[in-house]
Amino acid sequence: MITKAKMRLVLDGITRDVGAPPSDPEWGSTLKSSDNPMAACFVAYKGFGTAASPLEVDRTDALAAALTGRGWAEDRKRTTRKAPDGTVDVVQAVFKKLGWTIVMEYRMLTDYPVLSLNAFDDA
Repeated sequence: MITKAKMRLVLDGITRDVGAPPSDPEWGSTLKSSDNPMAACFVAYKGFGTAASPLEVDRTDALAAALTGRGWAEDRKRTTRKAPDGTVDVVQAVFKKLGWTIVMEYRMLTDYPVLSLNAFDDA
């Protein structure tokens, strides 16, 4: 069984192993103080690319490989959307393991890319 605390370690370890930026602490603290009942079974990572620390779309391939290498099954085929200029601006994938789901999303915003992993207990 994967507890919420163990899931936090999974997300932190995988993102660190693939060189993704650290999770934004301000964004994470808003979830902890939420009155939303989902907060009790939800663990999230959100990393932002910057000029000093770029976040390339290929990081999604590394994350997918790290998750499947740790026994997570890719539940749905990965989807990719391209911007009018041909660059990838959105990548989404879903992984499942032991009653948990992780939704991975990469999104190119106006000034910077964002990578998120949202994990929730299926129960």
